[in-house]
Amino acid sequence: MATTPAQLAITLSAISYLGQFDPNSKRHGVMNQALTATLDGGWQVAWGPATQGEDLVYVAADSAGQYAVVVRGTLFTRIEDLIQDKGIGSQVALPFTAPDFPDAAISAGALEVWKNIVAMESSVGPGSGALLPFLQALPQGTSLVVTGHSLGGQVATVLAAWFQSVLTNVTVQPLTFAAPTAGNPAFATAFTQVFPDAGRYFNALDVVPRAWTVDGLTSIKSLYPGGPQCGLLCRSAVDRALDTLEQNGLTYQQPGAGTQLTGQLYSVGLLGAFEAEVDDQHRALYYMDLLGIPLATIQQLDTKWAPPSSAAVRAAG
Repeated sequence: MATTPAQLAITLSAISYLGQFDPNSKRHGVMNQALTATLDGGWQVAWGPATQGEDLVYVAADSAGQYAVVVRGTLFTRIEDLIQDKGIGSQVALPFTAPDFPDAAISAGALEVWKNIVAMESSVGPGSGALLPFLQALPQGTSLVVTGHSLGGQVATVLAAWFQSVLTNVTVQPLTFAAPTAGNPAFATAFTQVFPDAGRYFNALDVVPRAWTVDGLTSIKSLYPGGPQCGLLCRSAVDRALDTLEQNGLTYQQPGAGTQLTGQLYSVGLLGAFEAEVDDQHRALYYMDLLGIPLATIQQLDTKWAPPSSAAVRAAG
């Protein structure tokens, strides 16, 4: 069971991937079962899950009145898919009034996800309607965790800035995992100042949190010394992303120093598949393991998952 805020948040984030091919009505039940199996405190879905396009958000609450907004990450099967076409070629001003974020800009891709979340309507579970009115109706002083894994973590930083700017009844606590950068240095600097206690966790062997800084992207080409290598398609995708940033004169920056987690390689030697290693290192389930959650708890979400020290079977999630 989760005992720390980071363990709680990564568990909530991992649960967002469940029921990938189910309608939201069925996802609601699957998520509630998973919350009961992995968390103490009476956590249940309070709003959602709601979807728009490929994006999904749900709100969970415990019996003590703590709430969490959880954004699902994007599902991908190839590193080239991840690096290409994520709307990083242009940066736009925040789509909401945020006096604490002067000159902040986010990627066009992050903006599109934000728009999808604004358009979401929950039609299952106890909460209904749009997300923001649901949050505005929470009791004064409510503690609100905003979390997500992968691109869900990226968008969670934008949502945290939004909620901090428009909600007066909650205390916002961002906790992200494996998140790529959402915006420019002004956004990152303001985010660090507004949320000095924010948690940003990343596996040192994970490709995704290396996007979209120049140094991070460049490092992907030599990420696994002694392990599977970034091949021609991977290197070409990295070069195109770097060219996009240079041609458009754009800079991305991660907020704060973050907390590095030390992963281990699944495949040793040059024969392993780089894409499979990327997938394994990036899993929310592996982040649960790196944060000290017992294997028995992790396997409540996927009975086949195992850490690198075991004969792991690669599975979705």
